[in-house]
Amino acid sequence: MENYLDKALDLIDKIALDVVMLEGDNLDRFGVILNRLDDLNHLIGDGRNDLILELSNGIRLIVEKILLDDIPAEEGIEKVAAGISLFQEILRDEKHGLSYSEKIERFLKKHAISISSNAMPSLLTTTATSDDLEKTSENENIKENEVNQPEVEEEAPITVQDKELLASFIAESQDHLETIEVNILSLEQEPDNVEVINAIFRPFHTIKGVAGFLNLKEINYLSHEVETLLDNARDQKLVINEEIIDLVLEAVDLMKTLIEHLKKEGIEKGVITSAGVDLDPFVNKLRSITQPDLEDMQKQGVTSRTSQMSGDVVLKEKEYMTKTDFKEDVRKQQKPSENKKEKVGRQGEAKKIVGQPTFVRVDTKKLDNMVDMVGELVITQSMIHESATLATSKDQKLYRNLAQLGRITSEVQRISMSMRMVPIKQTFHKMIRLVRDLSKKSGKLVTLEMSGEDTEIDRNMVEEIYDPLVHMIRNAVDHGIEMPEGREVAGKPRMGTVRLRAYHKGGNIVIKVDDDGKGLDREKILKKAIENGSARPDEKMSDQEINALIFQPGFSTADQVTEVSGRGVGMDVVKRAIDSMRGKLEVRSEKGFGTMVIMRLPLTLAIIDGMLVQAGDREYIIPTISVVESLRPTRESYSTVVGRGEMI
Repeated sequence: MENYLDKALDLIDKIALDVVMLEGDNLDRFGVILNRLDDLNHLIGDGRNDLILELSNGIRLIVEKILLDDIPAEEGIEKVAAGISLFQEILRDEKHGLSYSEKIERFLKKHAISISSNAMPSLLTTTATSDDLEKTSENENIKENEVNQPEVEEEAPITVQDKELLASFIAESQDHLETIEVNILSLEQEPDNVEVINAIFRPFHTIKGVAGFLNLKEINYLSHEVETLLDNARDQKLVINEEIIDLVLEAVDLMKTLIEHLKKEGIEKGVITSAGVDLDPFVNKLRSITQPDLEDMQKQGVTSRTSQMSGDVVLKEKEYMTKTDFKEDVRKQQKPSENKKEKVGRQGEAKKIVGQPTFVRVDTKKLDNMVDMVGELVITQSMIHESATLATSKDQKLYRNLAQLGRITSEVQRISMSMRMVPIKQTFHKMIRLVRDLSKKSGKLVTLEMSGEDTEIDRNMVEEIYDPLVHMIRNAVDHGIEMPEGREVAGKPRMGTVRLRAYHKGGNIVIKVDDDGKGLDREKILKKAIENGSARPDEKMSDQEINALIFQPGFSTADQVTEVSGRGVGMDVVKRAIDSMRGKLEVRSEKGFGTMVIMRLPLTLAIIDGMLVQAGDREYIIPTISVVESLRPTRESYSTVVGRGEMI
C-alpha cells in the first residue's frame, strides 16, 4: 500500500506540473495529461481504491470535455487544477489514515460529474487523445487545401538506413530551430543587423535543402517560404518590424510541430505521413509581405508562381545524389565558410571562431551505460582500498599500484562526469521567448537579463529543471512585475526586469530568478495561511518562514485566475521537483522591491561521494552533500529520554 501511494503521489505531482504549464490551445500537453491519468487509473486500479479511482475518472472526463469544446478551455483548466490539487490532498490523507470520502463527493457534486467505478474499463480504453482530435479536425482542412499544399505520401515505409538519416535530420533541425529562435529575438533588438539575418537565414536554408532530399515536402515548403522572406530582408527589400518577427517565430513553432510529427511517425512507427497541419493560411500571410504588387511584378517581368510549384521546391540535384553524397553535402553546408571566420553571438556581435572543437554523436544509452560502469569501478576501487586484508599487508609495490589505480579511477570518473555535463545555455535561451510572449499577453513591459549561461549541469537534470524554471519565470512576470502605469507611480522605470543567473558554488549549481516587481505581500500570505489552517493566529513566524508558506499545497494569493497562474497548483510541485533532485529552494523578498527565488542543485545525480557510517551491525552511506556537520561525541554526551531512546 505504501509503495502504491508513493508512486501515485509522484505521478500526480507530474500531472500537476503539466497543469501549471497548460494553455487552452496546447493539445500536446493535454495528450500528456490524458496519458498520465490513464497510468494513474491503472495504478489506482491495482491498489483497488474505487473512491479515488472515481475522482481520477472525473478529472479525465473534464479534460476530454475541454478537448471536445464542451466547456470553455479556461473554465475546464480551472476545474482540472482544482481536481489535481484535491487529488494531492487526499493521497496524503490516505497515507496518514485520514478520511477523505466527503471531499471527493463534494468535488464531483460541485462539478456535476457522475461516474461510477464500473465505468473505468471504457474510460481506460478511450483513445481520443489530442493527436486523434488534431487529425480529425485537420484532415478536413487538408482536403480543402490539397490543391495548394504539397502532398505527402501516406504510409510510405522507410528503411533502417533512412531512419538513421531521419534521426540525424531531426536532431540537427531541432538544434537549428533553437539557434533561429535565439537569433530572431536578438534581431528584434537590432533589426538592421544583416549578420543576424544571415544567421537566421542559413539554418532555414539547410533545413530546406535536407528536407528536399528526404522528400519531406511540408517542411521543405514551409522553410522555402520563410527563406524567401528572409532573403528579401537580407537584400533590404523588407524592413524588419514586429510583424515579421512574430511571423518567423510562428514559423518556428509550426516547424517544431512538423518535426515532432516526423519523429513520432518516421522514427517510432517507421512511416512518413502528413502532419495534417494546414500551412496555407500562414504561407499566404508570408506572401502578402514578400510578394510585390502585380503591377510591379509585370514591370520587372516577373511571373508569379503557384503554390504547387512552391510545394515542390527541392534540390535540383536530388535525383543524382546518393546517400553518401547527401552526407557530404550536409557536412559542407554545416562547415563554416572559409572566407568568413565569424559567427553571430546572442546580441548580434561578431565573434571569431578560435579552435572550434569537433563533435561525435553518441547514443545517450551508451553514454549512460559507460557512466554506470565507471560508478561500479569507483565503488570496487573503494572496496579494495578499505579491504581489511590490504590494511595488514606490508607490500609497498602493491600500495603504489593501488595508489596509481586510484588516480586513474578518479580521472576516468572526472572525464565521464564531464561528458554528461552540458551548458545551461539552451534552457536559459528558451526563457527569452517565454518572457517575450508573456509580456505581450499580459500587456506588461518586461526584459530578461541573463548571466552564467555557460555554467554546466548534468544533462539529465536539464529536462528536470525546465518546467520548474518556466513556472518561476511566469510567476515573476504575472505576480511580480507591475503594469507600466503602476511602476511609474512607484517611481520605477516602465520596463520591468527579470534576471536569470547560474553559477557553481560548493559542489552545487545555484540558479537564481529575481525580479524588480512588487515583492511578496507577507501580510496577505499570512492571512491566507491562517484561513486555510497552514498557520496559527498566535504563531510568531520569521519573514523566511512566511515566504516558505507559498510552497504549501494549493496555496495561492491570486485574486483571480489568469491564463498564466493563480490556480493554486504549482509552487508546491516546483518544490517537490527540486526536492526530488536533492536540491533546495529558498525565497527572499522585500515588499515593493522584488522577489528572488534561489535553487541549489547537486552538479550531477550520477555518481556522488558519500560518508560511510555504522549503526549497530549495519553500515550506511550518507551523501556528503546532505551532511551539514559531523562530530565525534564523548560518552558523557549521551543521554536517554524515556520512551524515545538515546540522544546527544
